[in-house]
Amino acid sequence: MNYKIKIQYLLVAILLIGISFLLALNFWWKIDLNSGQFFIIGFSTMICWLGIGYLSILISGIIVFKNIEKFGFVSPFTLVFNGYFYKKFGIETAKKFKSTFSLIAFPTLFILIFAFYKIVNFVEYTDLTYYGIEKSVKIEDISYYKGNKRAKINFEFNNEKISKNLFLKDTLKNVGDFETIIFSSRNPNIVELKSEFEENSK
Repeated sequence: MNYKIKIQYLLVAILLIGISFLLALNFWWKIDLNSGQFFIIGFSTMICWLGIGYLSILISGIIVFKNIEKFGFVSPFTLVFNGYFYKKFGIETAKKFKSTFSLIAFPTLFILIFAFYKIVNFVEYTDLTYYGIEKSVKIEDISYYKGNKRAKINFEFNNEKISKNLFLKDTLKNVGDFETIIFSSRNPNIVELKSEFEENSK
């Protein structure tokens, strides 16, 4: 029975973390102009954190109790909100469990964020290297973000209109000037300035 509970925790954790990664990857390259997409990225982070919660409960339960059957299959919400562990196992055991949980959960979150960052960079590099299309586009607008100059550009590909904000290294560029971009034919929302992509690929 013990192994069945472990499998339950693992399956739920893997499912939630997997869904969060797929959601974030699907909308990652659309967040610079659309606050709704940014909300989805935040939502996917919450799903990932929930998955980490199940994984951390499993590992903490094995470390603290040795036998996961002592408390069975519980959600992270049970751990946080209703004092389940305090009532069932006493304050000292509950504190030990929560401390172990935190020591596992937070480093796991940082590791997964780092892994996601690496996956994003890999996907961008692969797509632009093997499926990249160069295009000259006009700068439609100039904005500033944390002191850096950004150019708003628009282009069409396969009847889809793409809008992006790209950071400009050439600060002499103005509205109406042209820039050469490279975008992916598989996912045209993956866009970089050609000069920046070439520099980063060296």
